[in-house]
Amino acid sequence: MVIRLSLLLACLLLWPTLAHAAEAHEGDKPKLILVPAIYVGEVRAIYEKRIQKSLSDGLAASSRVELLTDKDRAEKPATPKDKLAPVKASPQSRHIDEADLWRQEGTDLAADGKTKEALAKFREAIAAYERASAELVDFSKLADAYARAGLAAYAAGSGLAESTRLFEAGVTLQPTLVIDRRKQEKELLDAFDGVHDRLENGKRFAIAVEGAGDGADVFVDGVKMGALPAKSGPLPPGTHYVQVRGLSWQPWATVVRIKSKDVTVTAKPVEVKKEKAPRKEVELGVDAMEDCAKAGAFGSDKCRIPAGKLAKQTGTTYLVFTAVKPDRYGRLSLHPFVMEAATGATVSLKPIDLASDLADLNARAALFEADVADGTEHFSRARALNGTPKVYGK
Repeated sequence: MVIRLSLLLACLLLWPTLAHAAEAHEGDKPKLILVPAIYVGEVRAIYEKRIQKSLSDGLAASSRVELLTDKDRAEKPATPKDKLAPVKASPQSRHIDEADLWRQEGTDLAADGKTKEALAKFREAIAAYERASAELVDFSKLADAYARAGLAAYAAGSGLAESTRLFEAGVTLQPTLVIDRRKQEKELLDAFDGVHDRLENGKRFAIAVEGAGDGADVFVDGVKMGALPAKSGPLPPGTHYVQVRGLSWQPWATVVRIKSKDVTVTAKPVEVKKEKAPRKEVELGVDAMEDCAKAGAFGSDKCRIPAGKLAKQTGTTYLVFTAVKPDRYGRLSLHPFVMEAATGATVSLKPIDLASDLADLNARAALFEADVADGTEHFSRARALNGTPKVYGK
């Protein structure tokens, strides 16, 4: 009784290991496709169907091989996430990230009363945003940096003129620009309001953007003007940023300084090179092996090329061919061949005799399955055929 309990316990402990081994063995089974049999001589049609079905059923029920069809598809290995190539950030996008950081650092320094250090950070942010103007989408960031720099310049003692210049640059880009008016000197607030009044009530001009680019849009100071070519609305004098963007176009930009008249610029965007779509492989059916099977020229390109494509398409390792030939008394002999799909190397298996009335077909199909399984498990390229098998001779 103790021995039985010990054996039962050992089996329970070993079961996960045995099951895993069985699964691994299942995955290691040779994969093969059965090519429809070729009949060398006159064979009754009903016999042809019976033979093909028996051979197919025998392989499908095999525990040693896995029967595939031309409808199966090879599994494509998933690309590990750590092998995916990272998307490289452009220099402009890095400049924008740096500018965002410096603008925030300047804001924090100004809150701590370190106005000179804050002004330096705001100037760094402004320079970075301007360098990245070709890819800057939100120009309110640049306008805000100008406004904060104006406040910091006044607090740092740089003078009202410097603050006014910075305010003008910001309001030119964003007419709705505001500043934090809390605890600000009246002189500074008056200067900011004066900039707004002067630019709002002064003369305005337009920027005409010429050029061609199907699907490209024109932006001025981040505001969409329409498809290229386009013309901006009335703009105050000062520095403005013109961009041309589109899914099929590399970003194009230029800086325009309006003084006292309309400005025309010609955009020359460069189209993004489109990658050629990968050539789609034509999927094959097992009937692509018909000419190969009929001729028996297993070493020829007629066999190797479609076999290789089927192997890549389905994941099969071997193709199994059969030639059935009657003798002068009507007795049938089955001649199996196993081809290594990737190389086209083909070996001949031992012929199997069938009863003239196919009474022993099931038993012979089992023998066929065993021979094929042995032939795939111990496939030998050294035994590969180098000519057409004798069974194909008339």
